[in-house]
Amino acid sequence: MVLSWLPWVVAAALAAVAVARQVRMSEHDTLLDEHARRRTAPDRVSTPTAWRRVTRDVLDGAPRALDRLDAHVAQRPDRRQDAVDLLLICLRSGVARGLNAAWRTEVQDRLRAHLSPGPGFWPGMALRAAGATLVELDLSGCRPGSIDLTGAVFLGDARLRAMTVTGPATFAQARFLRHADLADTLFTADADLTGAVLTGNAVLRGVRVAGATSLAGARVSGRADLSGAELTGPADFTGARFGGRALFTGTTFGHDARFDRVWFRGRTDVTSALVGDTASFTDARFGRRVPR
Repeated sequence: MVLSWLPWVVAAALAAVAVARQVRMSEHDTLLDEHARRRTAPDRVSTPTAWRRVTRDVLDGAPRALDRLDAHVAQRPDRRQDAVDLLLICLRSGVARGLNAAWRTEVQDRLRAHLSPGPGFWPGMALRAAGATLVELDLSGCRPGSIDLTGAVFLGDARLRAMTVTGPATFAQARFLRHADLADTLFTADADLTGAVLTGNAVLRGVRVAGATSLAGARVSGRADLSGAELTGPADFTGARFGGRALFTGTTFGHDARFDRVWFRGRTDVTSALVGDTASFTDARFGRRVPR
């Protein structure tokens, strides 16, 4: 009598096992049915998203594509950086598209509008176009968050006057095939032109750099004008070559200024330049007399 309940327990356990097997078999059959349905169903063409459609239209240069881009970003502010990247892609593809001046100007004007204070301003945007070929680039007065134009090639004049760059800016190894005008631009972090090649003039008059400045290994064929520039952090010109005049009239170096192995082939003017720490000219060469 003590074990009279044992058969009932065994029966209940067997019933539970049977139910579990039935559930597993049902799930297995469902998966097989779903797999068969997917294999036999007709192919469905995925509908492009709104962003993909806008991107395609902009890259194709479709009429009013830039207006549709702005309308899309107005509804999706998180797409602002993507839109800036897209506009830069259009600018950097200008050579491949036969230098369409009208389209390039329209795209550049739209980019400037979004990078300049005023209606439609998108603050904090990064300019990312490393290795790009850019034609007659003009971003004067813009306020980007950061700049990466490493190895970029600039055809025609590059006008980057009176910009305010709130993050790091690098033009390292870039090639300016005409003049580079960065007069009165404010860099709130580092400004890097290491190894840059400037075929024309390098206009850095009145530039202000809060971080480190580097023109180490740079090559300037024309005039290098840093008159009135304020370089707060360390300034490194090591190994640079200045083929024309090098003007540092009234330039303020807030930290070390290194001109080791620099070749000044033209007239060099350091009149009233101020150096807050150490100025080094080890193995520097001067082609002409230096006024002081």
